[in-house]
Amino acid sequence: MDKFVRVSHVVAGHDLTIGEAFWAKHFEERSFDGLIDPVVMLDHFHMTSSTFAAHPHAGISAVTYVFEDAIGAHVNYDSLGNQGPINPGALHWFAAGRGAVHTEQPEGEEQHVHALQIFVNLPASKKFNAPYAVHVEPHEIPEFKAPGVRVRVASGSSNGVSAAHSAQLPEPFTLLDAFLSRSSAFSHELLRGWSGMIYAVSGALRIEVGGEVRQLMAGEALGVALDKGAADSAAAIRFFSDEGCHFVVLSGPALNEPIAKHGPLVMNTREQLEDRIRAFQNGEFGQLVMPQPVEQ
Repeated sequence: MDKFVRVSHVVAGHDLTIGEAFWAKHFEERSFDGLIDPVVMLDHFHMTSSTFAAHPHAGISAVTYVFEDAIGAHVNYDSLGNQGPINPGALHWFAAGRGAVHTEQPEGEEQHVHALQIFVNLPASKKFNAPYAVHVEPHEIPEFKAPGVRVRVASGSSNGVSAAHSAQLPEPFTLLDAFLSRSSAFSHELLRGWSGMIYAVSGALRIEVGGEVRQLMAGEALGVALDKGAADSAAAIRFFSDEGCHFVVLSGPALNEPIAKHGPLVMNTREQLEDRIRAFQNGEFGQLVMPQPVEQ
């Protein structure tokens, strides 16, 4: 066993349903013994019609990654004036900083958005920065391919493949959307000082890292971290699937900072949280302009 590699127990996603149009597997950072920092929350969701009213974010990046098998776009609106579709296979990174308002929803008939919503924490030094968004179209996301393996590098890098837009993100972060066919394997390096979350979207996955072995079934996840004190600059995570699997890897430098949360607002102290709630109530997060429905 490698004492510098820490691996969590396997965590099953909490079933979350809102109305008839939204259902998800929901994960919170506190379920992983601190091993998925800077990830604060993950929802693997399906949405077939508008579910959420416009809402604020602060202190985090609200990241939407739409899977390629989604039907129709997830349409984004925010108080920065951004508006447009997040198409199947696209990434939308909303760095909320000191605060902004947004909403995302399917529009049109027979839409079925299949996606991830990820809350990625911002370091204390950037929680009060101006908000901004990075949008990445499907054709701009590079891929790593090997026999039986296809990995979309939505951000960060893996096996020599790097996403050019990663330089625009507030902090380094790797998001891999990976597919293994029957009896195939893939390896990814977790950097020293980084933590990661591995989630099985579908199929069964075996993971080997630091002398530990874990089995994930669809809807399950685990956390893994390589401590800063490790002699090696990276730890290899090896993924195997006997029957084929679709999984994602989320990883970034661990912040190791205190968290004060109130829904989509994540700060370092209760005082900061109350300050941001007052700022939102006072209109400092800006206004969201939604298109008016056309009268028939």
